[in-house]
Formats: sequence, structure tokens, C-alpha cells
Amino acid sequence: MAMSTIEVEYMAIIETSKEVVWLAGLMKELDIEQGGVQLHCDSQSAIDLAKNQVYHAKTKHIDVRFHKIMELMTSGQMLLMKVHTLENVGDMLTKVVTTDKFKHFLDLLNVGEC
Repeated sequence: MAMSTIEVEYMAIIETSKEVVWLAGLMKELDIEQGGVQLHCDSQSAIDLAKNQVYHAKTKHIDVRFHKIMELMTSGQMLLMKVHTLENVGDMLTKVVTTDKFKHFLDLLNVGEC
């Protein structure tokens, strides 16, 4: 059965949140103080689902075990924020972009000319 776009985006948030937990543990082991991690997502629907995990038809295939993200946000370990598609630097790695857009993404990453 095919997954909806919301499900795919939400699952990506979940996988990333696992990395947030692991990296937070590493920072703690290294005695490095760190506040909550900002996680950016360009899907408002996935953000809404993470914040209010109500059951509805588009998410009926998401297993309950994947809803740990709410706990991470409530505890302040992770802050889920909307990023506009034009500012989503991840797109440069997953989509075809023009040279101008690629340069824009490099600027957002503070990468200068070599």
C-alpha cells in the first residue's frame, strides 16, 4: 500500500528525531551544554501531525511507536519549525535546481567560493 505525502514527511521527521536524541546524548557525554535542537520541515501537515497526533484517514498506517516525537517536543529537546520551500537547503540534494538556486542555497549554508 502506498504511503501518503504526510506519512512520508512525518516518517522523515521521526528518523531525524532519532538522530537528535543520539547527538544530544553524545553532547551530554562530552559535557557540552546544548539547548533544544531546531528541526526544520517544509510540510505544514507533517508538523501539525507531530504537534497534534490525532487519528485521521491519511495517517492510519503510522504505527503508534513512531509518536515519540511529541515527547521530544514537550521536553524541549526538539523544536519543530516550518521552513519555506525556497529556504529549504535540503532541496539542493534531492531535487533538480537551477544554478542561481544552488548558489542561493550555498549562501544559506554560508559556503563561499573555493
